[in-house]
Amino acid sequence: LNTKNIDCIWNGLTITPERREVILFTKPYMRNRQVLVVRADAGYSTLADFAGKKLGIQAGSSANDALDNAAEFKASLGQVVAFDDNMTALMDLEQGGVDVVLMDEIVARFYIQQRSKNYKVLDEALAGEEYGVGFRKEDQELMKKFEETLIAMAEDGTMAAISERWFGEDITIINQ
Repeated sequence: LNTKNIDCIWNGLTITPERREVILFTKPYMRNRQVLVVRADAGYSTLADFAGKKLGIQAGSSANDALDNAAEFKASLGQVVAFDDNMTALMDLEQGGVDVVLMDEIVARFYIQQRSKNYKVLDEALAGEEYGVGFRKEDQELMKKFEETLIAMAEDGTMAAISERWFGEDITIINQ
């Protein structure tokens, strides 16, 4: 961004106080959470249901931070199994190797919508974060035009339609 090879960052960029110091952000356009994914036929519904169970997680992901910050939940688990990626964790879930996978809601909903209805996302989740589009601090005019376009897309239903196609529901928040 600062080398001017690109004009914006728009790929799951979490808005944080530290990033706000060096990046100009649009209003948040999407909320992401660390969610629990289980097989659709499983009877789990709350965090307490996983006491003594095996949880799968992508090594080095933001789900790890969320799990570390949920110390009581983490301590209740029987085992935490690290995987190289979320897809491998989900395949292990399907085979019964783990009971639940903790992962980004956006990735989970995309995978379920596009590839497999064999899973469900529980309502109860761990840490949340908001995504924005990042620009150089001096590019206020470009950011403003971009943000106005996002707002217009939200108002005319385009953002909701795109979100529903790829994630199975509208998870956008720019106009809320």
